[in-house]
Amino acid sequence: MRRLPPLQALLAFDAAARLGSFTRAAQELALTQSAISHQIQQLEEWTGQPLFRRIGRGVALTAAGALYAQTVTTALGTLADGRDRIEPYGNPDSVIVVCAPQFASGWLMPRMRAFSKALPNIEIWLVTGEEVNEIDRVDVDLVVSSKKIDSPEVMCEPLLDEEAVAICGPMTARRLRSVPFPDVLTQAPLLVYEKSPEWAPWLPDLRRGGLRTRRAMTVSDPRFLVAAAEQEAGIAMLSRLTAGDALTSGRVAVLQQVPGFALAPLWLMRSAQPARSAAVDAVYAWMIGLCRSKDD
Repeated sequence: MRRLPPLQALLAFDAAARLGSFTRAAQELALTQSAISHQIQQLEEWTGQPLFRRIGRGVALTAAGALYAQTVTTALGTLADGRDRIEPYGNPDSVIVVCAPQFASGWLMPRMRAFSKALPNIEIWLVTGEEVNEIDRVDVDLVVSSKKIDSPEVMCEPLLDEEAVAICGPMTARRLRSVPFPDVLTQAPLLVYEKSPEWAPWLPDLRRGGLRTRRAMTVSDPRFLVAAAEQEAGIAMLSRLTAGDALTSGRVAVLQQVPGFALAPLWLMRSAQPARSAAVDAVYAWMIGLCRSKDD
């Protein structure tokens, strides 16, 4: 096992390197100057080379010391950042929610005003872009995903049904309003999500039957498809959830003559054990209630 330097010696080295003085480093750390000198000596013995040279009444880093100071500064910063990251676990009024970016931007963000009104004292920690295969009540409180976690240790509640629809910009929608399906797909280029290169499950059969379509763009993030559709760049096929805010605001429109299709539903999941705090129960109930309400 590789031996690591004492943390106290690293703190002494960092302070002396920043302040250019063992005396000022001792004052900052509430230690004696001799203690700082001893810890620096320990560190120099560990590194096998001098880290400081004396200049007048102060000290300056050697070339090796300057290089090592960069490593120590980064390491101490990482430790400090780590404390900030785990802060919500000690806050009973925080809830850690893991979900896809599409759910965060398409469903949760447009409802944050309602959330703040209903649960004003709760802080949401939103983690997107990560897949979770288990919930242990330490790292994660709630998960929203189309991938159900089949485990007796996890409670799964159906949250939202998902549907894919064809969208485009308002000008394109007006131009294509009277063009029947499937000919409408030949009148504007297609905007394609990289994970669904077929665009729609029925499109390959239409192509084999002679339908000629062309692509304008393929992207790895479906939110860019919404932005491209807003710019009248073509027709995108994606979930209503992803396009939600753009549809509501009229920045894009649904091409009604193009058939949509069902997508995997979203599940709201939590540990089957008692929640870490009452805040978790409150956010869980708020999400379920909003999705079940007739007005949503």
